[in-house]
Amino acid sequence: MNSEMISIHESAKTTTEALETRHSIREYLEEPVPDEILQRIFKKALRSPSWKNSQPWKVHIVSGNKREELALELTKAAKESSPQPETNWPESYPSDAKKRMFDLGMKIYGVAGIDRKDKEARDQFMLRNFEFFGAPTAVFITSKFDLNFFVGIDLGCFLQSSLLLAREEGLGTCPQAALGAFPDVVRNHLGLPKEEKVILGLSIGYPKPDSELNRFHTPRESAEDLLRFY
Repeated sequence: MNSEMISIHESAKTTTEALETRHSIREYLEEPVPDEILQRIFKKALRSPSWKNSQPWKVHIVSGNKREELALELTKAAKESSPQPETNWPESYPSDAKKRMFDLGMKIYGVAGIDRKDKEARDQFMLRNFEFFGAPTAVFITSKFDLNFFVGIDLGCFLQSSLLLAREEGLGTCPQAALGAFPDVVRNHLGLPKEEKVILGLSIGYPKPDSELNRFHTPRESAEDLLRFY
């Protein structure tokens, strides 16, 4: 699909359309998402597959004043301390992946009007993660399971289901590992037990029109390079 023809402001009519139009949204309208829509998305997402039907997820949907307070607390933590995720964030990547990651960062900074040498501006842009990029609702995915490869796959299935179901409703999303960076802040704010690990989250809301950031689509490798048929 030609990215110039893609609209992120309308409901996706098919799974294919949801896949082709979904991309990370980093600027949102203040308009709140009705509770019935959020209920519909995440109740359906509970149908996601998991290892032996283990369903290793809990889902915490935060809007309104609670969301505002949490954004302030997370932003403060990010300014004053280093991330302390409960999962090991990857540090080693193959060289081709490193190049894609570097190129992506430079392209996003370019679209955002940030000079690559301007560390202060880059840091401010990173802090937007903890303000949920202005989205009216933040979602945190937690688990009491011992974390392993297959639990990660299960959580990924749930996350992808949520992203596509949100597109079906005409909403934008941004999945964020950063929302698992300060688990104690989230646990304390939401009253979660210590054994409930804060893994990751997503921002969700109505995409802001006429946003250059929202027009940006992350490039993908060609099918010829990644698919093999036998």
